Parts: sequence; C-alpha cells; structure tokens
Amino acid sequence: MKRTVLFIILLALSALLILSSGCGASKNGDIKKDGNHTEVDDEFTQTDYDVGLVDGYAQGYDQGYSDGGQESYNPEPGLDEDWNEDYVVGYEEGYQDGYEDGYGDAVEDISSEKDETAEVEEAMLTFVKQNAAPGLEFEIENIVIKGNEAVGRAVCTSETLESPYVIMEKGSSGWTAVDFGTGIEPPDWYPY
Repeated sequence: MKRTVLFIILLALSALLILSSGCGASKNGDIKKDGNHTEVDDEFTQTDYDVGLVDGYAQGYDQGYSDGGQESYNPEPGLDEDWNEDYVVGYEEGYQDGYEDGYGDAVEDISSEKDETAEVEEAMLTFVKQNAAPGLEFEIENIVIKGNEAVGRAVCTSETLESPYVIMEKGSSGWTAVDFGTGIEPPDWYPY
C-alpha cells in the first residue's frame, strides 16, 4: 500500500514536471542535458528544481525506509558538487520529505510486525497449553511469520521435554493452529 502511494506521488510529480517543461525549446537557444539537469546557455530552468524534487524524494524515501528499519536516523542527503543550484534545492527538499515518509513507514511496519508477532506468540501459547499436560509451562521461540502462516517452537520451561513445532494460520477469526508436534515437518521457508 505504501509503495503504491509512493508510486502515485512520483507519477503525479512526473506529470507536473512534463507539463511545466513546455515544448523543450528555449528563447535563449541550445539545450544541453547531462543526465541530472537541463542546461540552457549556462542558465538552469525551473524544471531542474522539479527534477531534483522528484529524484530527491525517491532517493530520500529509500534511504529513510532503510534507516527506519535499522532505527538509525540520518536525513542528510549526499550532494554532488557538479549539480546546479536549482536541482540541489529541489533535491534537498524532496530528499527531506522522502526521508521522513520512508523512515515513518519503516517504523510503522516494524511496529505492526512486532504487534503481529506478539499476537501469534499468544495464540501459540494458548494452543500449546490447551494440548499439553496440566502444570507444564512453555515459551515460544524462533517465531517466523510468512504471509498468513506462522511457525515457532514450543519450549517447555518447567521440565526437560522435546520442543515441538507449532504451525499457525491466519484466517478471518485470527490465528488458529494447523499442526503441533515433534514429528511434523515445518514449511520449507522456516529457517530453524
């Protein structure tokens, strides 16, 4: 969903860029392009700002999302000294906005993953306790969630027992048990 919103924003900014650039010819004469900006007889057009804004936002979002996943906040863009002033102004503005959005999205995603992991762990513990001998205490280790499936290992903390796999599936009513035991095979994607 967040990537879709980002795509729509970038598409809208690109459309504005195209509309604001006109027909391409300048009153001053020649147009030169060097990949980052458009040069018109040593002057730079407003379009350079727009291009910088779009480029900065995209790169800022990616860096912000990466940093948010590592909980490392550093919104400083890397600037090339060969870029023109208009491009740099647009790039810096776009980068800051993109970085904030990307960082926020990553933190939100991590928070929702933690919430879902806690929900899965609680459902696993409830199921294991319902199907184990009375008085045994368990904790769930190595929980991995992939889509609507989750796998973990139930470790008995009150006695020395084998640690069975617990396989859960998410449905319309929440997480429900699919399989439980020491003789079952976990899905191929489960790394433990």
